[in-house]
Amino acid sequence: MAQPRRSRRKDPQDENQPLSMAPEIASKALTDRIGAHIDPYSDEMEVKHNIEGSNFQDIVFLRQSNDLAERKIQEQTVANAALQEELAEMKARFANDLTNRGRENIDADAGIDKDDTISAALAEARAANAELQKQVAVLSAERSGAADETEQLARPAGSSFNIQNEMGLGRNRKDREIYKALLRNTRDLVLQAGINWELPWAKTPADAKAKLYAVARERHPILQRYVNDWATEEIVKQFIKNKRRHGYKKGFLVPPAEYAYLKANSAKRNPSAPRGRKSAKVAVVAAKKLAAKKKDVIAKASSSKAAGKAKARAKKVVVDEEDESMSEGFGSGRGGYGSADEEED
Repeated sequence: MAQPRRSRRKDPQDENQPLSMAPEIASKALTDRIGAHIDPYSDEMEVKHNIEGSNFQDIVFLRQSNDLAERKIQEQTVANAALQEELAEMKARFANDLTNRGRENIDADAGIDKDDTISAALAEARAANAELQKQVAVLSAERSGAADETEQLARPAGSSFNIQNEMGLGRNRKDREIYKALLRNTRDLVLQAGINWELPWAKTPADAKAKLYAVARERHPILQRYVNDWATEEIVKQFIKNKRRHGYKKGFLVPPAEYAYLKANSAKRNPSAPRGRKSAKVAVVAAKKLAAKKKDVIAKASSSKAAGKAKARAKKVVVDEEDESMSEGFGSGRGGYGSADEEED
C-alpha cells in the first residue's frame, strides 16, 4: 500500500526570518574584506610593491575610497533585490490563497481589500527602488568623476618660483586669505607630527612625509589639486628652512659643519658694502648708467662722422666748379683760345 504523499511545510523559523538580512550579511563580508587592509605606512608593503612612501599613501587612499563606494553600491543593490523578492513572495502568497479558497467563494469586498494591499505594497517597493537607484547613480558619478572636478596643477620647473602664484592663490584678496590659512595650518601640522625641523627636509623619513601629506589633504581638500603634493612640500620646506635660519642667527642652534665656510666668508665681507637686494639694485643702476654713456658716445661718433662726410661733399663740389671754369677758358667757350673764330682769321 502506497504511503500518502506528505505536503512539504516550511520551517517557521525560516519563514519568519526577514529577507532584509541579506544586505547586512553582504555588508559584513565587504567590511571584513576592507578591514583586512595592511597599514599603508608598513615598510613591508613598500618593499613588496616597490613604491615610495609619498606615492604609496595616495594609492591606498584612492583604493579605500573606491572600495567604500563599491560596498555602498553592492549594499543598495542587495537591498533592492531583497525588496523585489519580498514583493514576489507576497504576490505568490496571495495567489495561493486565491487558488486554495476558490475565486467563487471570495467576497468582492475582500478581493478589493487584497488588491489595495498589493497595490500599496507594490507602490512602496517601487518608491524604495527608485530611491535606491538615485543613490546608486550618485555614488557611481562620485566614484567616476571625482578626479575630474578640479584641475590638477603640476610642479613648476626649477626652484626660483613664487609658491603662492604657482598655486593660483595670488589673484585676489580671497585667494590670499586662503593661502595664509594654509601656511598657518601646515606649520601646525609639522609641529604636531613631530618632524625634526633641525634637519634638512631631504633627510626627513619618507613615511613621515607621507603621513603629513595625507593629513594635509584630508584637512584641506584644495591641496589635492597639486600633483604629488608639491605645494605642501614647498610650504613645509620654506617653513623649516626659515626656522633653522632664525636659530642660527639667534645662536640657539649650531650650524652643521658643512656650513662653517659661510661664517668665514661673512667675517671677510665689508659691512658697509651693499648686499642682497640693495646690491642688486645698485648693479642695475650702474648697468643703466653704463648703457646711457655708451649710447651718448655712439651718438657723438655718428654726428662727427656725418659732419666729416658733409665737409668731404663740400670740397668735392668746389673742385668740380673749378674744373668747369678751366674748361671754359681753354677752347671750350666762344671766343677763347683755339676757337672757330680764330681759325677763320
